[in-house]
Amino acid sequence: MEIHNNRRVFWNIWTSYATYYFGRANLSIVVPALLATHKNLNMYNIGLISSGFFLSYTIGHFFHGLFSERHNPFLYISLGLIGSSIINLILGFSAGFFVVLFIGEIIDGFFQSMGWSSCVRANAITQKKDERERTSILLGTSYQIGNSVAWLVSAFAVGSRGWRAGFWVAATFLFIRGILLLITKPKIESAPTQKVRHQVKTILTFPILMSGLSFCFLNMIRYGIIVWIPLYLFQTQNMVVEQMGELGLKVCLIPIAGVFGTLIYNVLKFRRDVVTVVFLLFLAFSFVVLPFTKGMLSIFILLVGSFFLYGPHVFLSATLPTRYFDKQVVAASSGFIAGMGYVGTVFVGLIIPVLVSSANGSWKNVFIFWAILSFTVVAIMITFVWKYELKKT
Repeated sequence: MEIHNNRRVFWNIWTSYATYYFGRANLSIVVPALLATHKNLNMYNIGLISSGFFLSYTIGHFFHGLFSERHNPFLYISLGLIGSSIINLILGFSAGFFVVLFIGEIIDGFFQSMGWSSCVRANAITQKKDERERTSILLGTSYQIGNSVAWLVSAFAVGSRGWRAGFWVAATFLFIRGILLLITKPKIESAPTQKVRHQVKTILTFPILMSGLSFCFLNMIRYGIIVWIPLYLFQTQNMVVEQMGELGLKVCLIPIAGVFGTLIYNVLKFRRDVVTVVFLLFLAFSFVVLPFTKGMLSIFILLVGSFFLYGPHVFLSATLPTRYFDKQVVAASSGFIAGMGYVGTVFVGLIIPVLVSSANGSWKNVFIFWAILSFTVVAIMITFVWKYELKKT
């Protein structure tokens, strides 16, 4: 069933996924205040908490990508929002205990993973065939703007009310949006779905496998920025908890730069695979330059990097899976690629503290690591996918 020319439905999907980021991006804003308030916590604790969230988030993507193919995607999205809101409410009462934060974030990761693959499928169902690629790219701006707004609102809440407010504000936004989506969701008729064995066979092909591996390494960069850059700026600019609002004003610009980059990426009249590789090369260059900058110049370079980061990210997470609509594995392929991507986020939560410690508190090794991933890994893998698809045509 397709619902053509329904902009209201598209923006319902878009705003729903943007809201998901209140339960994901808020942790990186809470972290500096947590470390300043609770001296029993350190970067390694935070790395484990982050990795616990993303391990659950990864498993959830594989599971939900296959399972949600059989249900109304709008119902699935709303249940994830409501579940995440409940966990964030509880996390606000954790009193900074590592075990409570660790277990709570693991549970939250499973609810958070209910969103993306269902959003990609919902968009594919409700758009005309010739509009799916364009709208899939626009859908990607939801998590960029959602990330930015979540950072900004959470930062002001934490700066004025302490780290607990970062969880409680998220719980409020998530719950309200989940209930509104339940009320406004369109009726989607159940369509025949492929058997799980056929779905798995379809997604275990060279383009999807390589795209998943590329997304794994690209997410080491993107979520490395989401989780750790607020702490990097907090430390290197010698800020205090009361300045979290100021920090929020700085970091919220990073995803906004990504929105502009995605929109430029969308209008370029070249094959998406080629544009993706070019963007990744510029992304690598920004990380090479970053260690040699300070103050506002370093923030500017972060904005430049973000400009080139999100177009390739949207291509892998939304545009490429949409190409498999006719095979009825949009959610399954999206879930698989996203799941592979978040394998990378599990490891980056553990890698970043080690890289910072190895440089005696400097972050230069982190930026070198991201530059290597951008240039020598992700760009090369996407080139292989592009060449493979050219041979098939």
